[in-house]
Amino acid sequence: MEYVHAEFSRGEDAAAAIGDLTAQGVPASAMELYSLRPVELDPAPLARRSRMSLIAVLSAITVGGGATALVYWAQRDYPLITGGMPINSGWATGVVTFETTMAGAVMGIFAALLWESGLIRRRKDVPVPSVPDEGVVLQVAGVRDVAGIQESLHTAGAIAVEVVGNQR
Repeated sequence: MEYVHAEFSRGEDAAAAIGDLTAQGVPASAMELYSLRPVELDPAPLARRSRMSLIAVLSAITVGGGATALVYWAQRDYPLITGGMPINSGWATGVVTFETTMAGAVMGIFAALLWESGLIRRRKDVPVPSVPDEGVVLQVAGVRDVAGIQESLHTAGAIAVEVVGNQR
């Protein structure tokens, strides 16, 4: 698979190039931006759908519900002589439920962050561009019309455009 790396001096030029490439039919999933410093861009060009909130809620419900069930069963399975007090303590169960629900949400967010950032599923054959101190590098993966993409990137204001093959 071939990759095209284009270096831009300004983030606005990279955003214009992304818009041009999207108009040519290059999917947003095939483009990545690299920069050493934060770049203020409109989120629309490379918007990717995040499922972090859904994962947080589902993991909170799963972990909190599981912990509550374990506490309930533990309170039922060990019959103690309580002297007339209730066997199930609502306050103790509530504290455990709240804490484990929040812990489940945090674990879900952490797992989703690792997954969506690509740290867990990073492919080793994708070349990483050399990023300049100032500026942005746009990486386009798996392009068919390399010459057309290079021309479009130069037109958008790329300083340098390089075609790189995967490293195996």
